[in-house]
Amino acid sequence: DAVYVGHIGALAARAPAMSPTPPVGGFHRRPLPPPSIALSSPKGKRLAKEAIAAGGMEGYWRVAEAFETQDEPAFCGLGTLVTALNALEVDPGAVWKGAWRWYHEAMLDCCVDLEEIKDHGIDFDSWVCLARCQGLDVVAQRADEHVTESQFRELVRTDCSAGDDQIGRVLCVSYSRRPLGQTGDGHFSPIG
Repeated sequence: DAVYVGHIGALAARAPAMSPTPPVGGFHRRPLPPPSIALSSPKGKRLAKEAIAAGGMEGYWRVAEAFETQDEPAFCGLGTLVTALNALEVDPGAVWKGAWRWYHEAMLDCCVDLEEIKDHGIDFDSWVCLARCQGLDVVAQRADEHVTESQFRELVRTDCSAGDDQIGRVLCVSYSRRPLGQTGDGHFSPIG
């Protein structure tokens, strides 16, 4: 009844013997400015535990399992859509790599040319078109179309607390980072 494990490696970052010369320009791990709260911070962990206990993070698990970081700086919309498609277990009908049928940003090739998105990002209407091209039923709402803050909060509460019997929705948002004091402007993100 013995179980053999070939190799186990625990990885930890350590300070290099010599500090590397920092590159000119660029960013590495910019801290989130208030009012944003990092999930891994003590306050973020506390809030997440409270939300889990209250049943308010049911949608998080499927989003976390399928989370796709963007391959290009302007691919936040594509990364968000890929995350949603994989979280919803939509079969792309094409092989990604090996024998795996799993969505990847390179598969999203309708509505807008990928090179155009790479250079300029994607706007909300084109993102909706792209989602519909993949067979998703999209309910597209804009904040300027009389969606109040309380209605938005209720939508987040409803979609994030949906249990396993209601896995047919993933809430995705497009917003400006500027009012949050973050770098850049337009951004897309799945909400878990």
